[in-house]
Amino acid sequence: MDFTELVDLASERLGGAVLFANDEFFAPKENLLKPSVPVFIEGKYTDLGKWMDGWETRRRRTPGFDWCIVRLGLPGVIRGVVVDTSHFKGNYPDTCSIDGTRAFADDEWFEVLPRTKLQPHTRHVFIDELSSRGPVTHLRLNVFPDGGVSRLRVHGVATEEGRGNAVARYINTLMDRVIEAQLKSCCGSSEWVRRMIASRPFASWSDLIRDAEAIWNTLTPDDWREAFAAHPRIGESSASKWARQEQSATASASSDVRDALAEANREYEARFGHIYIVCATGRTADEMLAMAWQRLENTPHHELRVAAEEQMKITKLRLMKLVG
Repeated sequence: MDFTELVDLASERLGGAVLFANDEFFAPKENLLKPSVPVFIEGKYTDLGKWMDGWETRRRRTPGFDWCIVRLGLPGVIRGVVVDTSHFKGNYPDTCSIDGTRAFADDEWFEVLPRTKLQPHTRHVFIDELSSRGPVTHLRLNVFPDGGVSRLRVHGVATEEGRGNAVARYINTLMDRVIEAQLKSCCGSSEWVRRMIASRPFASWSDLIRDAEAIWNTLTPDDWREAFAAHPRIGESSASKWARQEQSATASASSDVRDALAEANREYEARFGHIYIVCATGRTADEMLAMAWQRLENTPHHELRVAAEEQMKITKLRLMKLVG
């Protein structure tokens, strides 16, 4: 996998921010994390000089270097870094390094990228040069001795807690009409979605899940069935990318198993009045078939509860997919 396919841990959309810089005389530090590709506009100037789309410090007259501190939107393990000096053809740093920390308040920094030579107007990609020290929460980009960097990208694998908290922030910040569609893709119950929107803001992932479960458990059977009906039958094709991923094991199942699943689906619906719902992630087609036959022995009341529990498992997994 190309490391750029991994989530940008420093993305502004996920809560990433440049907190401090010792100097930003010519161009502000916030430009570093802009999602857009850096641009050069001929003839555009500020009171301080040429307008540049990046973070740019003034020429140093004393020994030392310039730096800025980035809070990652998602704490995680870094797999690749992009330091982009696009359009900085004169005032670019000679070298740069990156330090990381897991506890910003403790000011305990360790090396992530050793001091490395930079080139003008170049998108520098660093993979093998990076030190593997586990998850980080903040980075310090050091430029020697000064100069301009247009963009910083930090691709990696988020920690589960960090990703969950980013989901909570993401849900908190979206407009009602936007988050309504996002939540509906996680759980098809209109009433669950309405109450989740009304419960915002969520302080953390654990608070979000606590409320999601509490709301789900107080819904009516009709609300639950509405959510069940939003799923394709086990073994059937679907336009939903998430559903196809979740049921990927059925695509490679034998024709006998697929036929048996179709039969189990019919018997299940005839007995319980709603589709057979199971959290398919990580399960084989044979496992889901065996579970269907076993659950056909349940009473309708008991099976409705079992199906509701499976729906909540799916909802939690899908909520986590909203980010990254």
